This record gives sequence, C-alpha cells and structure tokens, in this order.
Amino acid sequence: MAQSLWACLWLLADGIGPWEAAAFPDHEHEPRRDGRLTEIAQRWTLSQRRSAGEVIIAAREEFPGFDELIDSMCR
Repeated sequence: MAQSLWACLWLLADGIGPWEAAAFPDHEHEPRRDGRLTEIAQRWTLSQRRSAGEVIIAAREEFPGFDELIDSMCR
C-alpha cells in the first residue's frame, strides 16, 4: 500500500484506501480527496505531498514481491 505511515496519509488524503491501492491502477473507485485528511497529512508528514500513484509505485518498487508473499501466507 505505502512505504510508511507518512506515505499512507497521502494515500488516504487522495481518497485511496488499502483495496484501491492493491488494485491500482485498475480499480473502479473514483477517488475523492478529503480536505481534513490532507490537512492532517500536511501537518504530520515528514515529506512533501505525493500523489497516490507516486506513493503506490514507490512502495511496489521497494517491495516487489509483497503481493506474492501475502498470497503465499493465505490459506
């Protein structure tokens, strides 16, 4: 979903949750930005604003086998 809590806050601010992040970019959800969550992210994150796409792509690059690992642990 994201590399860190801070990156996760930017996802949520952009209207992207765990399912949408996992299905990105093929999800059918129409994200709606949340101003309150954007304010929280701006106040508490250690990084500049990043789009949901940037956050998801960075997480996939850092953890390339994550989906397969989770699938292998599910029965």
